[in-house]
Amino acid sequence: KERNLHMESYGNSIKGFEITRIENGEVRTVRDSVVTEFSLALYIGGRHLVNLLCSSGDLDALVYGYLFTERIIRRKSELISLTIREDVAEAELTVEPDFGVVRTITSGLGPQRTSAYHSMQVSDIRLADDFYLPADELLDNLSAFNTESALFTATGGVHSCALHNRNGKRIFMEDIGRHNAFDKALGRALMEDWEISQAYLLTSGRVPGYMVVKALHTGLPIVVSR
Repeated sequence: KERNLHMESYGNSIKGFEITRIENGEVRTVRDSVVTEFSLALYIGGRHLVNLLCSSGDLDALVYGYLFTERIIRRKSELISLTIREDVAEAELTVEPDFGVVRTITSGLGPQRTSAYHSMQVSDIRLADDFYLPADELLDNLSAFNTESALFTATGGVHSCALHNRNGKRIFMEDIGRHNAFDKALGRALMEDWEISQAYLLTSGRVPGYMVVKALHTGLPIVVSR
């Protein structure tokens, strides 16, 4: 039931197309499910901050997570209000972000860098040293994680993240961009008042530098890639 509800929220992320499939020398025209991209414009206090290219589900978690992992906010209380109407998100913060040229963060990211990676301001961050992860727990959870994404099964075009807490809670997110899935998971955790220092995250993608910086910004001690 939980998986069906999750797929419902991502229903707009899938579209049917006619494609040409070449298999064993045979050429056929068939219908296939293709993952689509959504553009969300984020405004802070009426000013345009950034455009986020993403999958269309869990957009509230994406906004919370983007602001959190970019270190624009450090706690949930710093986001006073959030309204999302179609492709526009309007937020009010207790802090003033650094407004510059409006950037577009693509789903693939490519040669771009997030604000977090550009600043690399992590020298003042100290992670908790009282967290440990049993190997058998990790392997069991990773095995389940690798087969969980119904959206990936349908399209082959998304990344997934699963955030696990030592108290047994779990958050699963997916998106066309691996950094978006990461932000969605951490954003939902922030919204639900998780103790991030006692959590670890599984990701289906690589772990490039900017995602390490994002993890440091939230106090997340362990990131595991399959």
